[in-house]
This record gives sequence, structure tokens and C-alpha cells, in this order.
Amino acid sequence: QLLDSRPLSDKQRRSCYAMIREIAVWSGDTTEAIKDALKLDFWCGELVQMADTLFSLHDAPMSVVAAFQSWLARFIVRNDVPTKRSMLEYVDDVDDYVYACLISKKCCICGKRADLHHIDTVGMGRDRTEIIHEGLEVMPLCREHHEEFHTVGKTDFFTKYHLNGGIAADKTICRIYGIKARKEKSA
Repeated sequence: QLLDSRPLSDKQRRSCYAMIREIAVWSGDTTEAIKDALKLDFWCGELVQMADTLFSLHDAPMSVVAAFQSWLARFIVRNDVPTKRSMLEYVDDVDDYVYACLISKKCCICGKRADLHHIDTVGMGRDRTEIIHEGLEVMPLCREHHEEFHTVGKTDFFTKYHLNGGIAADKTICRIYGIKARKEKSA
């Protein structure tokens, strides 16, 4: 259920417009044309069952704008749209953004190509080829940010980048990264 009565926040509006400007620069089209196209694409894919008119970033309910903001962040990650600032500065739903980065193998800090980083330690007597990774906390980090994580430690790293922690690896993440998941139970 996306509709509620809370008004959107100025921060949400600014974040959405900042991401729309980044996409407009990347695409070479005007901000207004891109905004209209993205809202229509979002509306068709996400909101068609709940409304018969396009929403406005001026007065849409907070939940609709939050869903649009997450959708814009996934669009940027999926399409390699370069941004001037870290996407972590644009998103409210950090975990949704980190998951999108995991799916696309992009560093959740800088957007560069990333490897899977285990928050829950692997190695040190635990053979990474034998353990079940499903359910372990992971995040996508480039080599530079992976090294920073180990240098400054988990707590300082999460605080510096305003991260909630890792994402529990699910079957999709395990498949994408070629790591072991739990076996399906037979019926």
C-alpha cells in the first residue's frame, strides 16, 4: 500500500530532483522531459493500480515519493548513470539501495565495480567454498572501500557512510555471486 496521508518532505523532494538532474545530464535531455518520462515509467510499473493521474513532486503523499525515490536510485544503479555525489546522499531507504548495488555488482559507496564483502567474517578456518552464505551479512565494495573497511573497522565505516550494516544474502545474491545457498527442501 503506497498511499498515505503524510506530506512529502523537502529532503525527499530535493533528493528526487537531484537524481532526476543526474539522469538528465547522463541522457542529454532536459530535466523536465526526463522527469516526466521517469514519472510515467514509474507510474506504469508501480502505481497503475492505485491512481489514474500522474503524481506531482509538489504535493504527492510521502509514501509515493519514497517509492519513487527508491525507484530512481535503482534506475541509476542499473543504468550506470554517473552521479556527482555518492548515491547514499540521495536515498532514504539505504538497504534497498545497497541491495540494488549487490544485484548490479556496484560499490554502494562510489559506484565502481564491486566484489562481495562479507560483514560476517568468512575465512579464518571457515572455508568460503563450503559454508552456506545465505543469511550472512554482505555488501558490495570496490577494492578501495573494502580496504578502508578493514582499516577503520566496521563501526567507523558504517558511521562514516551512514550505513545500517550489511544485507542478509538471499538466494538471488548467492546465485549472482556464485556462492552457496541453503538447499531447497523437497516437498
